[in-house]
Amino acid sequence: MLDSSTKWIHGAINPAHKGALRKSLHVKAGETIPSGKLDKAAHSENPTLAKRANLAKTLRAMHKKYGGRIDGGKSAPRLDRQSRSKG
Repeated sequence: MLDSSTKWIHGAINPAHKGALRKSLHVKAGETIPSGKLDKAAHSENPTLAKRANLAKTLRAMHKKYGGRIDGGKSAPRLDRQSRSKG
């Protein structure tokens, strides 16, 4: 059984539509959808495709690997802060 506090997004995605965005963008299963394709799809005239792309972008931003929030809302460390010069 899924814990509702950790798997809350499962209710937002219909299992019958799983992979629909990937299929419409012609990306093979197991490959990451390029951010350029997501940006282009988010501005599509097709409202369903645009909604799916926007949801994918939102979920990607929440993922730890891409710098999203982890540990109960604490932000992940930004990699570009180390390269900034002081002053």
